[in-house]
Formats: sequence, structure tokens, C-alpha cells
Amino acid sequence: MSNLDALREVYAEWGRGNWQPKFDLYDDEMVWGWSDEFPGLDGVYHDPAERSKRVGEWLSGWEDWRCEVEEFIEDGDTVVALCNYGGRGRGSGVRVDTKGAHLWRLRDGKAVYLEIFATRERALAAAGLTV
Repeated sequence: MSNLDALREVYAEWGRGNWQPKFDLYDDEMVWGWSDEFPGLDGVYHDPAERSKRVGEWLSGWEDWRCEVEEFIEDGDTVVALCNYGGRGRGSGVRVDTKGAHLWRLRDGKAVYLEIFATRERALAAAGLTV
């Protein structure tokens, strides 16, 4: 399975708002987290408990939250997923629909790094790619 095929499986679930699966794609040593565009959540972590805690913190503010991939930009083992984020605020009912991106680094068919960005430009720059 190619890197992009494996990532498509992840985004198929995330696009439905399913945040439960632990995908085979994830390396046991994977680190991931949020860019500094997400104050209070920012930081990239190895500890699975810390990652899960932060995902729970993020999702707790939303009645539903989805992340749909619009396009993949691949450069070797680096992939930037250009995403559409959307959800409805818990309690407020306010609807959010915005664009962002994820920076993935893969090694031997496994994801070893994921960083979530609020802006596509920042993700592309972090990947060393130009817009």
C-alpha cells in the first residue's frame, strides 16, 4: 500500500467524524500534535496518553468535528494533506468551516510524525514546500 493509500483510509474515517481508530499506519514511535497556531494544545508529543488527552480536549468543545482531505502534496516521505475542517460547537451550536493542513512524515510505510496546522501556508513552509 502506498503512503497516500494508507492516508486515504485515515481521512475516510476522520471525514465521518470517527476519531476512535488506531490505524496500522501509525508507527509505535510516532510523534504528533498541534502547531503553535493552537494555543493551549500546541506541541508535538510521543507519549500516547498525552496525545489522547489533547485529542479529547479538542473534541470536547465540539458536538461534531470532521476533517476532510481536499488534496495531498507528496514529496518523498513527506506528505501535506490540505484539509477542510468543520464542526458544530458544543452548547453554542455555532458552525465552523475552515481550511487547514496536516504535515505527515512517513518511514518504511509507517507514519512517524504528524503536525496539525490551522493554515495551509504554515504546513507547506514546515514541509519545505512552496505554495
